[in-house]
Amino acid sequence: MAVLRSAARGNRALRWGDWIFAYLTLWIAPLLLGMLLSALAILWRAPFEASGAAVPAEKIIAAVLGGGVFLMMIPVFSWIGLIISFPVVWLVLRAGLGGWLSFALGGIAMALLASAMLGGMAPEIPIVFGVISAVALRWILHRRCPEAFVTA
Repeated sequence: MAVLRSAARGNRALRWGDWIFAYLTLWIAPLLLGMLLSALAILWRAPFEASGAAVPAEKIIAAVLGGGVFLMMIPVFSWIGLIISFPVVWLVLRAGLGGWLSFALGGIAMALLASAMLGGMAPEIPIVFGVISAVALRWILHRRCPEAFVTA
């Protein structure tokens, strides 16, 4: 498990199906996770509201619901970061620099670029999701095609 390096010309080991699967997974996963969190919050509240009883842990349930709705909105904004990251990731893998730290730093760079392109939103949220997405992308690609990341 290399921090900065990967196989030289590792991009050649990956097929189009690997790229499409990884990027679609990264794009859709927050939506599915957000739907799950929102459904759990609503299902927790429903019996208490139906019976007219006070809902225990109301603030926690509201936070879970809000987090779920936030996650469901991520695909609306994340597509731009995913699109601009593809050629960068391809070049990084071609150069043999596809380590975990390389991907994390690339996630920060792509998040800042996407944030600037979307009108200069506060950079903290895109950076967190950029790093998570970049590391998840490397993990998915590594699971699909380990030989692209094996250093000599």
